[in-house]
Amino acid sequence: MNRDSHIAEVKTATSLRFNDLWKKNFQANHSAISKNPGILALRKRFNGIPGIVVGAGPSLDKNIAFLKRALGKSVIISSDAALKPLLEHGINPSLVISLDPQEDILKFFTGVNTQRMLLAAPSIVHPRILDYWAGRVIFYHQHAPDIPVLTQIQNLLPKIGVLTPGGTVLSVACDLAFQMGCDPIIFLGQDLAWSGKTTHSRLGTAGDVSFESTLIRQKENIVYEEDIFGQRLATLKSMSVSKEWFHWAFANWDRGTPATYLNCSESGILKKGCSILPFREALYKYCRKKINVEWTLKKALKA
Repeated sequence: MNRDSHIAEVKTATSLRFNDLWKKNFQANHSAISKNPGILALRKRFNGIPGIVVGAGPSLDKNIAFLKRALGKSVIISSDAALKPLLEHGINPSLVISLDPQEDILKFFTGVNTQRMLLAAPSIVHPRILDYWAGRVIFYHQHAPDIPVLTQIQNLLPKIGVLTPGGTVLSVACDLAFQMGCDPIIFLGQDLAWSGKTTHSRLGTAGDVSFESTLIRQKENIVYEEDIFGQRLATLKSMSVSKEWFHWAFANWDRGTPATYLNCSESGILKKGCSILPFREALYKYCRKKINVEWTLKKALKA
């Protein structure tokens, strides 16, 4: 099956699976969305400031201890799945972002004191996430012109802003960093494939999911991609599509100012349109100037 067929298959499966849930969630969230800011409030607020988008891939374990050095010197955007690993290392991200509309992502937040945290949530997030989250929430719509339900939802409350999903939560994290003006945009824990014995960071909620069991369970969805070292790695069709989405975004997004993309995961299959750089080198080169991220966020959101 070729790349275009993979993309079509993934889009069709996503729409069939989530159409009804998207509509149900949005209806439940309508009031909260109307009362809270959208991601438009953060547009260009961090021009030229390093943005670090953190995923929960297995490679996160290699560099998570060094991420603390970037506190107060960068905007740290954590995926929902990476939040608990970061907190275990004493790292409070600038904000947390989610994408999945299912209630299951509540597991990433249970047992966490979110009162002083900021969540960027899709307008179709499961309402139980909003019930649990004690901190501030900003909303965004998913920009997906080829999915009618999401387009209809976007048109109902158009002023909150949009992020373009590419099949993974770090796609919207990347878009948020891009719209905020961050430069460079640094990827950490962004594998999009499996090179070891686990499929996620060992510190995360899915840290005990083995590579072997995933291969068996997802047998029909496994494809192989070349990684940054030239090795063939197993991955899912959906993650392969996400890789292509990132390559497209890196090549085509234009905000009027330069954007530098750095893959500092030191693993995985993301390599076109971005520079491959060890994370410690990126920290030394880009994360040196102190900034008050919390104050800038509060000012933007008029807290």
